[in-house]
Amino acid sequence: MAERFREIRTLLSHIKATESAEVPPIDTEEVKILRGLFYVHLYGALEQSLNEATESFLRAASALGLQNLDLSLRFLPTAMNAQFKGLSDAQSQKKWQKRLDFVNSIYDGHACRIESSVFAPHLQNSEMETIADIASYLGIATDAIKTSPDRFFVDEVVHKRHEVAHGRASPASVGARGRSPDLELRLDGVRRTVDLFVELLEKHFDSYAFLNTPAQTKFLQAETD
Repeated sequence: MAERFREIRTLLSHIKATESAEVPPIDTEEVKILRGLFYVHLYGALEQSLNEATESFLRAASALGLQNLDLSLRFLPTAMNAQFKGLSDAQSQKKWQKRLDFVNSIYDGHACRIESSVFAPHLQNSEMETIADIASYLGIATDAIKTSPDRFFVDEVVHKRHEVAHGRASPASVGARGRSPDLELRLDGVRRTVDLFVELLEKHFDSYAFLNTPAQTKFLQAETD
């Protein structure tokens, strides 16, 4: 993640160096295009960083060798994604059997199989609401995300990236609105949001808050023995 954001700062430094110093500024078309493409680059760092952080958390949870019975109720919808999909995909005559299979899978004693990439489709639109939703699906309180002052920067970056990437606006037209200090504010806001999300994941994992109380107590006790 650090290397990814370092590259974006390198691009920002280049934009700063090539912007007009006149008053009022008269920027070249190339500079405007670069500023528009900056949003695409920044959004890519946001989406990929969130994906990597989420997948790392889910792989680490899976590596604990847990059973579904060990998990908190708020984490079960994520951990048992395959079983939930089986319920929704079942034909009408098999729905009751699928329900029985679902309940049995909670208590069958087998290791749970957590899909690390389960949220990749959701993160293709990494607005602040999406980030908060994913945190809630992992059983994490979302107040810090929903009340973050950086949420406006993140949502703006997502919106402008989509404009450029999907052809609704040209990079030059997007880059004509705002200069390098504005881009830096958005870069800093996105980076703080990624750091906040990673911090929440780390605290959630370190406290075993995604487990139910007996399993959580067992793992915490094992660390102190």
